[in-house]
Amino acid sequence: MISTIHSSRYKDQPAITLESQTIAAQFLPGVGAKLCSLIYKPANLELLVQHPNEKYRLASYNGDYVEQGECSGFDEMFPSIDTCFYEGYPWRGTPVPDHGEVWSIPWVYTIVKQDPASGRERDSDRLHFAVHGVRFPYRLEKWISLIDGATLHADYRLTNLSNFDLDFMWAAHMMLNLEEDAELALPDGVRKIVTALSFDGSLGRYGDEFDWPVATLSDGRKRDLRRMQPKAANDVVKYFVKGRIPEGWCMLTYPQSGCELRLIWPAEQVPYLAVLPDQGGWQDLYSIFLEPATASFDRLDLARVRGECSTVRGGAVYEWYLDIQLG
Repeated sequence: MISTIHSSRYKDQPAITLESQTIAAQFLPGVGAKLCSLIYKPANLELLVQHPNEKYRLASYNGDYVEQGECSGFDEMFPSIDTCFYEGYPWRGTPVPDHGEVWSIPWVYTIVKQDPASGRERDSDRLHFAVHGVRFPYRLEKWISLIDGATLHADYRLTNLSNFDLDFMWAAHMMLNLEEDAELALPDGVRKIVTALSFDGSLGRYGDEFDWPVATLSDGRKRDLRRMQPKAANDVVKYFVKGRIPEGWCMLTYPQSGCELRLIWPAEQVPYLAVLPDQGGWQDLYSIFLEPATASFDRLDLARVRGECSTVRGGAVYEWYLDIQLG
């Protein structure tokens, strides 16, 4: 497997690109270490939502994600998605910024060279990104590599730099383009989903539960959540798999492009999954957000009430990974 790492540009921003014969993955170190572009080269398919503006919309720390940010690609959400107040000692009452602390600020990056003596295909050159918390004492790191021609692999490490336990939510805020007849697959053990957002009430109200994969709506109609509606549906909803996901994976199939995208993560460390199909209902996008997460319902305080947030102990580390497989 041959991969390269090289400097590049994304709009008006300096970028770094990790590339193989199958994948081109572009990151913005100065803007949250964001994965801004992910191209499946055999089909010349850009998988991540893009916007046509020539200059990247830079947001300040504690800025509004939708009003100020680019709203595209794959941003790291930490330690919450929705703004809220931290509840635990000794940071009780500290406000958590909209979509977290780290999506809008620079990360430090280095290229970690492979060990040629190992002889292992997995030991390709890697990108290492790191950032420190602003209002909370932590270091968040990720190591990015291509472990084969078609798998983008990210190892994550969260280090608690204090002596106190730190509750947190990490979510992969991955905005993926859709195409007609795309299908979503979840593990066989998934039976229920819980609505977190439904602009026009098409999937009930906040907290309503429905069967997966075929939901019975309030008017008695059936909706197969696996099959994406056309953009003309003008619909946007968000739901979480109810409770902990039985296996850490989901898959999106693009029948027209002949591409399958599979996300894989450790369900023990990353127990929750959110799905947000935007079928023309928000910003005129035709997209789907797939969000493996360490907590539920977008807000750290609500997740804590539900007993569904994650905690890194004082002075300890919390590790997980995420694979993006294309084929």
